[in-house]
Amino acid sequence: MRTTPNPEQATETSGQAIEALLDERELARWIRVSIGTLRYWRSERKGPRYRKVGQLVRYAPSDVHDWLNSRPSGGEGVGEEAVHA
Repeated sequence: MRTTPNPEQATETSGQAIEALLDERELARWIRVSIGTLRYWRSERKGPRYRKVGQLVRYAPSDVHDWLNSRPSGGEGVGEEAVHA
């Protein structure tokens, strides 16, 4: 049985931390979208940055965090810039 990936986990190699990469299935489960959605986003050059390792597609958790933080959001505080401008 596979465990849920820990996207914050890093491996120590030669004194430098290497970020554990996520595969499509792990990322899809983590951000709750289908694998098909991830594939569509890649074909449209949307979605989080990815890396190709041979034929394999991998995602760095830090890239996913950056992408999520760059997405528009709603809720409390949205539009306050317009009110204070």
